[in-house]
Amino acid sequence: MAGMRTEIPATHRDILESRGVSFISTIRPDGLISTHPVSLLWDGETLRFSSGKSLQKVRNLRADDRITVCIPDPANALRYLEIRGHADIEDDPDRRFIDRIAKEFMGVEKYPYDPPGFERVTITIRIAQVSGSAVVGASRKS
Repeated sequence: MAGMRTEIPATHRDILESRGVSFISTIRPDGLISTHPVSLLWDGETLRFSSGKSLQKVRNLRADDRITVCIPDPANALRYLEIRGHADIEDDPDRRFIDRIAKEFMGVEKYPYDPPGFERVTITIRIAQVSGSAVVGASRKS
């Protein structure tokens, strides 16, 4: 598609850096869409989040790797960033990534909420398309 943006626009990078809640959407086996809140990390190049290896969103992505992420601006929900792409799933056996999320979002060294033996994966989003809000009144600081 002509004009399809694949980079995060400078006008919306602050949303990724805000550490607000993000919503990912996956495709269920019955073809319906499933949406879940996640803690998304952006390192300036890559978008990643963690999930339990056995959870439905991971099963959905193993069957169909298409994913959409919507990240509202915590200061103004009418201003948002939407990213469409494909998910790569990688085991997190040493829990390094989930512990990084715990440090970034919770200020603790280790993620405290998984039961013993709970297996984690890291999902990396390969960006195919990026769009942002252009809603009147959805300015950065409104």
